[in-house]
Amino acid sequence: MDGLLGEDMKLLKLCVALIWFGLVHSYNIDLDHPVVFRGTSGTFFGYSVLEHFHDNTRWVLVGAPQANSTYSSSILSPGAVYKCRIHSNPEKRCTELDLGRGNQRGKTCGKTCRENRDNEWMGVSLSRQTEGNGSILACAHRWKNIHYESDHILPHGACYIIPPNLSRKTKELLPCYQEYKKKYGEEHGSCQAGIAGHFSGDLVVMGAPGSYYWTGTVKVYNLKDGKYYHFEDSIIGPSHYRYLGYAVATGHFTQPSSLEIVGGAPQDEGIGKVYIFKIGNGKLTAIFTIPGKEGALEEQQLLRGDGTYNAHFGDSIGSLGDIDDDGFPDVAIGAPNENDYRGSVYIYQGDANGIVSKYSMRISGQTINPILRMFGQSISGGVDMDGNSYPDVTIGAFMSDSVVLLRARPVITLEISILLPDSINITAPQCHDGIQPVNCLNVTTCFRFHGKHVPGEIELIYNLTADALKKQKGLQARVYIYASEPVSQIMEKIELSSRKESCKHYFVIVKREVKDVITPIVFEVTYNLGKHLIAGKSEKEFPALKPILRWRKGQKLAQQNQTVFERNCLSEDCAADLQLRGKLLLSSIDEHKPYLALGGVKNISVNVTVRNAGDDAYDTNVYFNFTEEVFFIKMWQKEKSTSCELMESDFLKCSVGFPFMRSQSKHDFSIIFDTSHLSGEQESLEFTITTQSGNVERNESLFDNTLILTMPLKHEVDTAITGSISPTSFIYGDSVDASKFIQLEDMSCLFQPFNLTFQVEHERGNCTYHRNPEPCFIPHDKENIFHTIFAFFTKSGRKVLDCDRPGRPCSIINCQLASMSKEEMRNIYVHLLLNTEILKKDSASVIQFVTRAKGMVMPDLRMVEVAGGLSEDATVVFEALHNLEPRGYVVGWIIAISLFVGILIFLLLAVLLWKMGFFRRRYKEIIEAEKNRKDSEESWDWVQKDQ
Repeated sequence: MDGLLGEDMKLLKLCVALIWFGLVHSYNIDLDHPVVFRGTSGTFFGYSVLEHFHDNTRWVLVGAPQANSTYSSSILSPGAVYKCRIHSNPEKRCTELDLGRGNQRGKTCGKTCRENRDNEWMGVSLSRQTEGNGSILACAHRWKNIHYESDHILPHGACYIIPPNLSRKTKELLPCYQEYKKKYGEEHGSCQAGIAGHFSGDLVVMGAPGSYYWTGTVKVYNLKDGKYYHFEDSIIGPSHYRYLGYAVATGHFTQPSSLEIVGGAPQDEGIGKVYIFKIGNGKLTAIFTIPGKEGALEEQQLLRGDGTYNAHFGDSIGSLGDIDDDGFPDVAIGAPNENDYRGSVYIYQGDANGIVSKYSMRISGQTINPILRMFGQSISGGVDMDGNSYPDVTIGAFMSDSVVLLRARPVITLEISILLPDSINITAPQCHDGIQPVNCLNVTTCFRFHGKHVPGEIELIYNLTADALKKQKGLQARVYIYASEPVSQIMEKIELSSRKESCKHYFVIVKREVKDVITPIVFEVTYNLGKHLIAGKSEKEFPALKPILRWRKGQKLAQQNQTVFERNCLSEDCAADLQLRGKLLLSSIDEHKPYLALGGVKNISVNVTVRNAGDDAYDTNVYFNFTEEVFFIKMWQKEKSTSCELMESDFLKCSVGFPFMRSQSKHDFSIIFDTSHLSGEQESLEFTITTQSGNVERNESLFDNTLILTMPLKHEVDTAITGSISPTSFIYGDSVDASKFIQLEDMSCLFQPFNLTFQVEHERGNCTYHRNPEPCFIPHDKENIFHTIFAFFTKSGRKVLDCDRPGRPCSIINCQLASMSKEEMRNIYVHLLLNTEILKKDSASVIQFVTRAKGMVMPDLRMVEVAGGLSEDATVVFEALHNLEPRGYVVGWIIAISLFVGILIFLLLAVLLWKMGFFRRRYKEIIEAEKNRKDSEESWDWVQKDQ
């Protein structure tokens, strides 16, 4: 046996030893001490297995349908049933069971019956009567009737009822034999009864899938009345090849007191069906038909094993009884093709709701022994084979001619209770940690165990974890266990006596400034067995097995209890109503600006007000989401009620109020961010602010829990422009030398050149302007002496040409400049030619030209000019002076005309004076009269003074 275990078993032991707290990977089927029976190679030893007991003796019965029989040596490979004694069998030998059929060939079995047992496959199915010391049913579905050998060989199939003591006094059953029926295929001529068998009470159920041209049927033999019953479908023809009877069973489907028969038809209508029959009127009547895809029965759950492709999971199903002593029967399901035909068996536990969908164990044939093949083809259970009060399981691996008995380990049921206070009042500390008052609580863990066939005393190793849910999430625990040093987890060992409770007490302190007061504080005990004494006397062939802790349906071995922080709430759901308000503020210098100046404003303040209009809000937090281009500097508040933590570069979390935010209270605080690294790629700076507490908050009040604040981003520029012109003035006229001017090719005009230069301190690009289509335009007036003289005398002093004055036609030049770096300067050069011929015709002697330049930024570039900064306007002025010298003949004419006009004016004045009598006045009388008047005035003045 040791040789069969090999290195894989050593590895298994190592793996089992390493299992600690956590999920259970193997349950109470012991894999360290398998009992392996081997048959003759090539006999299919293990095709069927059956656990059997009689009085105090246990056997494993094994079907080997390809074996030669010691008791029927003249028969060619009839197959055999072997019995393998469990106790007092150190060499694990199996002996053939004598079915009392003799060694005779062609034995008569009826009027028209003569048997042929060559290759009959005895042991293809085995079943045990469900009562205590039950009888055994063994079948050979290829048993043949050769009475009509010249016409047909009829594979009727045969079954035998073996007494409980396994004596040779067997009873032969030929359920398909009918006298004078000889045609193969018709009726039961090829029924192959016994390919599946089931023995329940007085009913022997045998599947006969070959009847009616492989339509199939189910045969039932009643031990009490000795009668056969079978199902006969009224419509047989269209239903050929459905193989009804390929699997059979019994059960209580209509009422607890009745027993119904179940037959499987795997090829019925291509999807398979299950038929449920009852016995009545001498036959089987179908009361339910359940199709393979959609049936009358509701699917409760689906068992899939590991879901391995082509594993043939479900090829065999065995009832195990209650292997773990929990009061519910358990089941084993074979997957013989799994892992390249090595095979596996899955153990499923029963509970109050049926079968637990997660298997408790997966037993791999390769783990037991690498040579095993088709492990799980047959399964039998429900019998305590080793006497430890737990039923064991036997599994066949017929392709390696092996059978494995696996024993069930005793199961310890552990009862754990964790005693905690109902709640913790964090507003009223009860203890002192040596520095300041703190909250505390007492925690008590109590243990008790019981079980069948378990040790009287055990050692239990357990871990007590405080605030287990936080620990599982990788967070800091909010409480700690006060031991030699503060810890959140402590490992202990405890000695337990069966059915006696043992308790331990712990002092637990709540940490200061706990922020999460909503989540319960969970205390968890995870545990495992330590050293213990094994009950019972150890035997060499069947050593006592170590007990195991009860399986918890795939969950880890743990017990939890929780307490909560006390809360004062007015509403039933303790709903908070958080309200969020906020605004963005710049520094006092820029506070009136409706935008943030990139590069100029170094920081921005997010002012937030949180108000709670509901019940006390526990674990209240305000969250800030922002761009990674701004950086959190600090939080400012008047009263210390808020603390902030930068969770990520763009995510800030602020805890408001501790330990809770009271009802109808509000908190104001400001968050200062550094904005000096903003790139300006976005049009605005956005802050998304949300608030949330651990309380429930009703949907209708969630609208004010989120706030989005934005600030436009703009570039502030201070554009300055200056200009100059060269030359600033010039003289023109006919008397001015023409060499001082420019004359273009093919043009008779004289042009005065001058250059405009503008310096822009911000921004490169291109200019657009209107080109004069006739640059050399010369006005032609009628030239005569009077016109010339008139122009000479009518010349005015000065004329100003300024585009700011209305009615002045101007030429506008637009220049769009590309981006410029800070303090960069660009020059705009404008070269102009002024047509002097036009100026000569002007009436002004001095013409002043005003050129203005204005710089501005494009509004779509998100730029604004700095208010009160440098001037964005520039003005340059140049003057044109007209040098007007009259011609020689014009001078003579001017003198002549002047003399003539002067004489004419003198004559006109003389005539006028004469007409007015100027030349006829009497000057002597006038002079005398004037003299007398003066004398008279002087005399009067003297008298007055004398008085």
